[in-house]
Amino acid sequence: MNSNNTMPTCLPASSIDKASESRAPNQQVLRVLLLEDNVELAELLRLIFETSGLQATVAHLGRVASRLLEQEEFDLAMVDIDLPDTTGFQVIADALAQGWLQNTKIIFFSGNASDHRVAMAGRFPGSLFVSKPFEMQNLLGLIRRLFPNHPTWKC
Repeated sequence: MNSNNTMPTCLPASSIDKASESRAPNQQVLRVLLLEDNVELAELLRLIFETSGLQATVAHLGRVASRLLEQEEFDLAMVDIDLPDTTGFQVIADALAQGWLQNTKIIFFSGNASDHRVAMAGRFPGSLFVSKPFEMQNLLGLIRRLFPNHPTWKC
């Protein structure tokens, strides 16, 4: 990830008008499952996502992510491919086989962007592949394009 990133110029809906929460208590927040075994990177991404108005849930192991996917719905799953206990591909394949992730967009990411990995990511309907390191501004822009009309984005 590049350290020269700047935050979006558009403030997230969650930070624009706290008074609006009383007018719209059920306003939907974009829910993100972040599966990343690098604890420092996961925490940094979580903080940036939350600052951008997203609700991020972090898992560092595939089996933890699988339990979360069984219990909760997410709008977006950001999935590292290389994990200590499995692969991100396997976590997503297992979840899809269970009927989960029906309304979840998937972004796979890895520092090893081989043609094989990009092709594997493409086998999952609607998924994308992002190579590490990535620019945060570009990643947030990609998420915004995946959910252009989501209430998270106020402007």
